[in-house]
Amino acid sequence: MKPVDPAPPLTGQFVFAGLLMWVMVGATAITTIIPVLATFLIDDFGVTKVEIGAIGLVVNVLAAVASPFAGRIADRIGGENAALIVLVGAAVAAVLVAGAPVFPAVFVGGSVAAITAAGANPGTNKLIAEHIERGRRGLITGLKQTGPQVGALFAGLLAPWGATAFGWRPTLIIMAVALVLPVPFLMRMTTPASAVQSDNGAPMAPLPSGIWWVAAYGGLLGLGGSAVFLLPLFVEERLGQTPRVAGLATALLGGIAIFGRLQWARTVERRTSQANTLAMLSLVAIVATILMLISTTAGIGWMWAGTVAFGLSAASWTAVGSMAVMAIVGSSEAGRASGVVWFGFLTGYGLGPPLYGFTVDKTGSYTVMWWLALGMFLLATGVALGWAHTQRISSGRRLLS
Repeated sequence: MKPVDPAPPLTGQFVFAGLLMWVMVGATAITTIIPVLATFLIDDFGVTKVEIGAIGLVVNVLAAVASPFAGRIADRIGGENAALIVLVGAAVAAVLVAGAPVFPAVFVGGSVAAITAAGANPGTNKLIAEHIERGRRGLITGLKQTGPQVGALFAGLLAPWGATAFGWRPTLIIMAVALVLPVPFLMRMTTPASAVQSDNGAPMAPLPSGIWWVAAYGGLLGLGGSAVFLLPLFVEERLGQTPRVAGLATALLGGIAIFGRLQWARTVERRTSQANTLAMLSLVAIVATILMLISTTAGIGWMWAGTVAFGLSAASWTAVGSMAVMAIVGSSEAGRASGVVWFGFLTGYGLGPPLYGFTVDKTGSYTVMWWLALGMFLLATGVALGWAHTQRISSGRRLLS
């Protein structure tokens, strides 16, 4: 295994974490800003909400398919280069969407964003594994994984204002410029020569079984957790609240997830078993889903509690997943392993919204959606406990040998 480079000073580590967080902002920039600008796109192109939602489905599916390949590329070209590709790709995607003459052209920009964003987690995980030693990765990984929530916060606050004041197309151009501003700093923070791996044509060894356990867990948790895509509609249509209240629920979910990702990353670093931590996380998700089911008959107060629990569980798992990948494979194969894990997660995360939307349309109720999500979380808990069991068996065999 390649040795970890000396860690930068504490201040440098926070700058390093901030740059990696910005890479994660770029990875989700298009899927975050398009829903915020949906009204403007609908007015300009004369499309339906279903067509707007199809962009998110296409982007997530493409990112899932590209993730294993992107992970192998990250191992070959180095984490820094992978991170640079993510930021540049996100900027190019924003420009393509801004210049789209017809609505199908928006899918071209979304496809560029998806394919380049697939390298975000593999690249950033590889950089952390290479430059930060064990025992000091939790906070940096947690900060890095808050990128999507930070991006959603900026998009929610600034994009509507920019679209109203300047137009949605100039707003996307401004976003593209902002995404590439940190590129020179990222190039100075790391040493690309040390990051590049050479396989010399040698066949790749099979990944450890733990990676496949985490990938299966991530797929199930992503499928269950994607029910929160319909949280605003649930609040409005089932609980009878205004769009403003629905927006507050979404904002609360994102804010709690920022705290949750930081805390879970630090928790898993202090624990000896990532499997047990994942089981704890999905158990909290089960509680969150039960609270949502209760809210359908007992009132909105239970929804707020469920939203907090979702923010601390399903919306926070990626920090634990990243920590698990680095602990299992180290830096040498962090890219390939991350690609496999994120393929599982993004597959579930992309398939969930259409499935739940279908059940709501067919039944006229959100109850089936929450029960399906609950089932996915129960299965995820079973996977985590199964992994923990195999770890105990392996440890026992090592002690006896």
